[in-house]
Amino acid sequence: MFMSTATLRILKTAAVSIVASLTLVGCGKQQQNQAPPAPEVTVQTVESKPVPLELTYPARTFGSREVEVRARVGGIVLKRRFQEGTRVVQGQSMFLIDPEPVRARADSARAAVAVAKARAEEARRQRDRVLPLFEKNAVSQSRRDEAVSGFEVAQANLQSAESQLRMAQLDLEYTDVRAPITGLTSRETLSEGSLISTDQASSLLTKIVQVDPLYVEFDVPEAEAAMIRSSLAPANKSTPPPGAKLVLEDGSEYPQPAQVTFVDNSVDRSSGTVHVRAVLPNKDAQLLPGQFLRAKVEGIQLSNVVSVPRKAVMSGPQGSFVWVVGADSKAQMRPVQIGRGLGNNVIVTDGLQAGDRYIVEGVLKVFQPGTQVSAVSAEEAARKSQQAESQPAARKEAA
Repeated sequence: MFMSTATLRILKTAAVSIVASLTLVGCGKQQQNQAPPAPEVTVQTVESKPVPLELTYPARTFGSREVEVRARVGGIVLKRRFQEGTRVVQGQSMFLIDPEPVRARADSARAAVAVAKARAEEARRQRDRVLPLFEKNAVSQSRRDEAVSGFEVAQANLQSAESQLRMAQLDLEYTDVRAPITGLTSRETLSEGSLISTDQASSLLTKIVQVDPLYVEFDVPEAEAAMIRSSLAPANKSTPPPGAKLVLEDGSEYPQPAQVTFVDNSVDRSSGTVHVRAVLPNKDAQLLPGQFLRAKVEGIQLSNVVSVPRKAVMSGPQGSFVWVVGADSKAQMRPVQIGRGLGNNVIVTDGLQAGDRYIVEGVLKVFQPGTQVSAVSAEEAARKSQQAESQPAARKEAA
């Protein structure tokens, strides 16, 4: 039986369609049998090591010494010998109080000393005459005692007169009021021509503040104060003491750091904080007492702690957790306890151990615990990224 040409053409087309369908079915089954590749994630290995802390606190500056300049003798202020607000050196003359009344008292005391010396000399001669006569029984016991007592009283009067003279001389010196320390002066509280008395309320003339070095004082929580105090302990003298970088109100950083030297020995009951002081060289008086700033204490370390990037820590209904990759390359959820933050990192106080691998990049590729992943280190991921970026450039150069 013969078939027409059209019939043969139809049969050939049907055969090709059947073969194509069978081929597609076979490919589909093969694709179903092949599992998708494991997602690639970047991991880091947990290391327990010292972690430096940067502790920042509100602070205020104080003069290392603040002294009230007071008059030690009464009288009229004749002259001010300094410019208000300027620097004075120790021993520099600052005020002159009218010395004439004090000089007159000193002259009177000097004359009293001369009289007392003359009387003491007369009493000595009288004693020296009586004592040999008493040994020869030429005078009575009462006469001998009278001569000896007269000499002793004269000696005591001389000492008293000399003391009065010394006090008058000191008062004369005190009429020239000198700077007790080197520092910056404040304004005068009594002008020239004012009458000064020696009572505490009216004897204040001005104030001097020593600004080199300058004190930077701030309050820290009790736990952090213990770390700072430990760094200042004699056992840690081999390491430099902690420093404090100063940030001014305008946000700029003072070029020279202060050095922490003192931690108070008690906790403030009202605030629960401990007072800390740092010392700052301030030769050019760029900072003044009373300024507010922020102190960043550096040089404090936490030993043997686990620190991980913040982006590696997830939050869920049960708390914080990280994704860890086990030896079987499967991702698992690991609950963790979070401590204080350290910039872009955070301290993990519980949940991770040295040697654990945790995911830092590609967390969104993990859908559920037990997901098979392809773990690469951060160095390897960076190298692959550089290679991927360099390939388009190489193709452009080749073209």
